Parts: sequence; structure tokens; C-alpha cells
Amino acid sequence: MVKVKITISEMEMTNMFDKDAFSLAHLCDKGLSLYPERIALIQEERSITYAELEERINRVANGLISLGVKPFERVLVIFENDIRFPEVMLGIIRAGAVATPLNFKLKPQQHMDLAQDCESRIVLGSAGKVESVLACLSDGGAEIGIVVDADQGPLLSYEDWLASSSPERCDHGSAGNDLCIQAYTSGSTGRPKGVLLTHHGLIRTAQLLVESNRINQDSRVLLSTPLFHMNATAAGILPCLSQGGSVVILKQFDADRVIDEIDIHRCTYTTGVPASYELILAAARQKPHADVSSLEFINVGSAPMTRTLLDELVQTLPNVDVIEGYGLTECPIITLNPRGQNKLGTIGRALPGFECKVIGTDGNTVPEGEEGELIVRSECNALGYHNRPDAQAERFRDGWVYTGDIVSCAPDGWFTFKGRIDDQMNVGGENVFPAEVENILATHPEVRDVSVVPVPHEVKGQVPVAFVVRNVGATLSEKELIDYYIAHGAAYSHPRRIYFIDEMPLLATGKTDLQALTKQAREAV
Repeated sequence: MVKVKITISEMEMTNMFDKDAFSLAHLCDKGLSLYPERIALIQEERSITYAELEERINRVANGLISLGVKPFERVLVIFENDIRFPEVMLGIIRAGAVATPLNFKLKPQQHMDLAQDCESRIVLGSAGKVESVLACLSDGGAEIGIVVDADQGPLLSYEDWLASSSPERCDHGSAGNDLCIQAYTSGSTGRPKGVLLTHHGLIRTAQLLVESNRINQDSRVLLSTPLFHMNATAAGILPCLSQGGSVVILKQFDADRVIDEIDIHRCTYTTGVPASYELILAAARQKPHADVSSLEFINVGSAPMTRTLLDELVQTLPNVDVIEGYGLTECPIITLNPRGQNKLGTIGRALPGFECKVIGTDGNTVPEGEEGELIVRSECNALGYHNRPDAQAERFRDGWVYTGDIVSCAPDGWFTFKGRIDDQMNVGGENVFPAEVENILATHPEVRDVSVVPVPHEVKGQVPVAFVVRNVGATLSEKELIDYYIAHGAAYSHPRRIYFIDEMPLLATGKTDLQALTKQAREAV
């Protein structure tokens, strides 16, 4: 192995988050300089030190340069949760190209469509994504496919390709407000959009999370959510590696394994979505002797969490800060509950330097406490969308990102999430958000999980329908739960039907698959 040593001066360390001096390709320089033999990445029995990670990043970058990669050329990444994901992303950026991670659970045809959308010439894939990479090569316009453990032409084997590339430090990358990652939205509200993210925006995001969550070289984050998603990248990989901490990666979400990995690797925090924490709590009850005392805090994002689940997390993990925040691909973090000052049930306050407004349908700011759409102007905002002028004109206006989410803001500056504009139901003239109905249903002691979707109604226009996961052994009936709701909530917003299911269907991001539930509800009408 070639030894790589980088010495970073005190001045450079001070300015590592400077928008004009720092590139995301240098994310690991602090760890490399101060702790080269410290573990950067862990997955099962394999670990990679900062020195080894630097070498592998360089090999990726030099390998791409030898393939003729051009500045700002999109390089497609179709990777499952693999320990090599960070080196691939950072190597692409160091080569001066734009890392373009895709949802690995999409079908090959969908991967092919996105390859065409961003005109990718080079595609890198993990071991299970051979079919998708081949689809990108055959009909997606790509020319070169590099896949982990590839054993068939025309694919190159990732490790062989890496071994043939130089480990020498190179920097053909961009910096500051240049584009470095094109991240696609989930497509839950239409065709996925390629979001254009900059070095400075992502580094500033990492810095804010480091400061607010007190992340340092001793931090160890457990990631069980998909690495391609901003929840894992922005809240886990970037802040932890920027400080010389360690990232523990699970190949896929498994609640039992989450408990075990926290115990084994003494993880200090994890990040996830509400649906995953429901399952983690259930697993924790089955593992009372597991030692999770190393946990300092958990991040919750990407979807609203019921107050019942929040309370259960606090009761089960009394010494752990439950940190709710809010962001979206177009601006990965906007509001956050600081550790030690968190207010349960809110998404926190605007981060330093962020300008947030709550506006009504007329575009004017609403009074404090009233509901409206959240818009944000910040240095972390994306540049816009790739090849989507229609969507860009709608969501990016005069320096503001229009989030499409409804919130309210209290006089103390703390925001409360209400729901997406698209999810809002008009029930006989009354506005109803699914989250409102879910919060009431979730307070029933026999309800473990709940999701609410709208269905058409001849008289009311729309009405809510609920899907409920009962606690093990519960005998709760539909009528009992509807009666419970009417006793605790507004009658006009009560769910007209309740369907009991064993588990919520999940997207690759860990969010509940609301489209699948909506389809099921409409077919049942």
C-alpha cells in the first residue's frame, strides 16, 4: 500500500469551511492530517482508515481522469449501502466531475431514463446493480460501466480498475459555489428532479450540524438509511468525516442490527426517519440487555413524527437527545432543534444565516402562529434543477426556495411542521392535514404506527382514510378506533375507513410509501 501523508497548516484548518478555499473533495483532510490511522469507515468485518480512504479517493479520481472525465461531467452512482460509497462520491468530485447518486431501488428502466437525463458517460455500480448499469450502457447513452465484483463484459471490475489507478494526491476539482453533486428527488410528487448542490452549500450544512450537534473526532455515526439520500449524506457522512469521526454503515436497514451495531461499535448517534424508529423501538424492547449507553443523540427527519412516537423515544432513551430537524433535497437542512434546547414536537428554529418566511396563498407573510408555506433563502440553497426550467421557475424565485410545505412559527421562532401543500385535504370546506389525523390516532394505546391518505368523496370532495399497525396481540376494531378519534378530535376530520395492516410499505429512503397506500385505499372504495 502506498502511504499518503498530507500536512495541513493551522491556517488551512481554520479556513476548512471557507466557501472560497474549500472543496468537498477535501472533506477528510482534517482526519487525514491529525488521525491518519483512525478508522473512518466500518461495515461488518471491514474497516478503512483515513489514510486508506485518501488513497482510494485518489485512485477513483485518477481512474476517472484516465477515462477522460471532463469538468462538471455527470458520473452516475448506483450503489447500495456499501463501504465504498463515500470514496466513489468524493473521488468523482476530486476529479472535477459531478457525483450523481441514484436511488438504487429504482428499476433498470428508471436508471436508464435518469442516465439519459443527465447524459452520463460513466456509471459506477455496486455488486447488485449489474442489470441497471447494463441498461444504462445499452439504451441510456453511457459508454463505460464499472461495477463491484463485475465478472462479465463490457463491465470493468471496480477493484481491478481501482488497483490500476494512481494513489497520488490529485485535485482537478472545483470549489466554493461550483456544482459538485446532482441529487435526484424521490419523485413522490412527479418525475424525479436533479437538484444542483454546491461545495459551499454542503460544507456549510456539515458545519452547522457539527456545531449544533457537537460532533467531533470521537463521534461515531450509524447509518442504516440509504446512503444516496440526503438524510444519510448530509446528516451522517459529511459532518462526521469532516471532523475525523467514524461512519458505521449497515448494508440495509434491520432494526435488530441497528441495536447490535450501536452496542458493538459504541455509536454516538444515528439518523433516520420516523418509520425506522418505530421498528427500532420494537427491537429494543426485545433486547433489554443491549448496551446503547454510548448514544448521545438521534436525528429524526425526512417525514413528520407523531407525538406519541416522540414521547416513547424519550421514555425508552432518557439520556439521549431526540433532535428533530427539517430540510429537503433543495436545501438539506433549514431548521433544527439544538442539542440541550430541543422542543419536542417542533422542527426547531431557522439555522444561523437562514432567512425563513411563512407565507399565505397571496404571497404575503402570515401573522405569527398562523399556517402557511415555508420559503427559505440561505447559502445552502441549491442552484436549481437540471434541465427543468418549468419546475425551477416554480420552486426557485428571487433567491428563495419555495418548499411546498406548510408550517407555523411561534413567537419564539420555533417552527411546527403541518404537512405538504399537495397532501392537504379539503373535507367539505375544511382543511385537513394527514399529520393532524395521524397524531390523534397514534395516541391510542393499541396503535403502533399509522398513516393517513386522502380518497375522493362524492359529498365532501375528499376524506381521510387511515392505515394502522396495531400492537402485538391488540384486538382494536375499526369502529373502536373511529369512535376514539371522534372523542379526541374534530368530527369533520375523522377517518372514514381504517385498514389494519402488519407493516407500513416503505420506500428506499425509509419513508412510508404513501403512493402505494393511496392506491390501495382508492381501489378499496
